[in-house]
Amino acid sequence: MADEARGLKGFGKMGSKYESKPAPKEAAPKEGKKDEPAGVEGEGDSQIQTHTVERHPDGHLVSKLHDGTETEHPDHMHMLAHLGHHMTGGDKHHIAHHDGMEVHSHGIHEDGQHDGPHSHGSGMEAGQHMGQFMDGQGGGEQMAQEGEPEQEPAYGGM
Repeated sequence: MADEARGLKGFGKMGSKYESKPAPKEAAPKEGKKDEPAGVEGEGDSQIQTHTVERHPDGHLVSKLHDGTETEHPDHMHMLAHLGHHMTGGDKHHIAHHDGMEVHSHGIHEDGQHDGPHSHGSGMEAGQHMGQFMDGQGGGEQMAQEGEPEQEPAYGGM
């Protein structure tokens, strides 16, 4: 009650500097030229492009590029490879992720074809797969198996 009498609204010794202040006004959105898609400002190399990603409750992702193109992705590696491919004008990309147990990878070729997902038992195996992918050798699980050393067959026991 004493705090209210002093105008502190329950903050005690903290004083009124901790009272909520009105939020600052947001700047008005910039309007581009009428013939430009949303998220594009400027011309040529000075053009600002906005790309967005939506994550849905079921885990899939939707990317929206500056030109309005929307693409659904089953996981983050597919989406990251796709965005990289488009942002660099069609370059090949390879994405790797370690979940604590295995290394997972996903790639996209220059023609836009996705390669993956792949699971690898070690970083070395994933690195061999990436090297073969980037050099254009083979594809899919065949690449990962080619880089693995042959193992002796297990006899008896567990």
